[in-house]
Amino acid sequence: MNPRHRRLLIPGLLIALLVIVVVSSLADKAGAATSGEQPVSRITDSRITESSGLVVSRTDPDLAYTINDSGNAAAVYAVDVPSGRVVGSAAPRVPFTDTEALSADSTGVLWVADTGDNNRRRTDVALYSMAAFGRQDVGARDVKRFPLTYPSAPRDVESLVVNPRTDEKFLLTKGLLGGEVFALPDRLVQDRPNRVKALPATVPGLITDAAFTPDGAYVVARNYSRGFVLDASTWEEVETLDLPEVQQGETLAMEPDGRSLLVGSEGAESPLFRVAFTSPAPAAAPSDEPAAGAATARTPAGAADPGPLEGGNGFAGATWLWAGGVLALLAVISAAATRGR
Repeated sequence: MNPRHRRLLIPGLLIALLVIVVVSSLADKAGAATSGEQPVSRITDSRITESSGLVVSRTDPDLAYTINDSGNAAAVYAVDVPSGRVVGSAAPRVPFTDTEALSADSTGVLWVADTGDNNRRRTDVALYSMAAFGRQDVGARDVKRFPLTYPSAPRDVESLVVNPRTDEKFLLTKGLLGGEVFALPDRLVQDRPNRVKALPATVPGLITDAAFTPDGAYVVARNYSRGFVLDASTWEEVETLDLPEVQQGETLAMEPDGRSLLVGSEGAESPLFRVAFTSPAPAAAPSDEPAAGAATARTPAGAADPGPLEGGNGFAGATWLWAGGVLALLAVISAAATRGR
């Protein structure tokens, strides 16, 4: 090849590589925006800056409750989901320390988990129960306190899940490489610590919130970037979920129909997103023919990426193949240029 042409070809290929990477990034973002994720609203109330727990009302699907993380006033807020406006609040007559999770039982009673413990040294962790309230400020409110104790050392817990069918309660610890699952006693008492029981199970690392599906069969948990569908009978991970990118993903709630999740973030003006959800189907017998409609937006845990679906944006899936080809060609040309000197 003419040396002058060779010198022009290398910059041209570099530009082509840059275009491929940029287009790939845009295609990926476009795909994410159409994968079942829908912006709903923002919680703009100045009192809520560290939303760390979220649960949807049992009686009003457009009403959700949230709490702040440590260092804030002891309060539970009622949020109108479509608008993000705070439409009610309650002030428990207790001092919270580090509230991290919020759930509701089958009767709609709210359960607050004051179980955050980054330094793993607290001896005063507890659950609090309080009656749900609607779209009104109810002021100071009496709550019931249920002290907890672990089998051995203190744990950092940011997730409390309550089975909507049986009212069984579980805590999921926030471990760096994986978390533990603790079952609470069926009958909680207020006059002495309730000893939680460690289950022979491990959940993904850095879990910040979780919720049961309405049928009690699965638990959907999240960390800062992804969601995980767990079999509630074994706590094994059966699927992973793509979640919206947010500043600090700390909240997740199951909506009453079980067909969508509400997810949010810590920080001022916390966004709320609705994410489409379908409970995993029972495992089917092996077949040579793919089942009709089997493709979904979710990827089973541990499964390989099936590539672009028919009718979808196949360019994004093949982009890195082209990029690799361009890089290989650049390497060949560079070697040839070196030999030609």
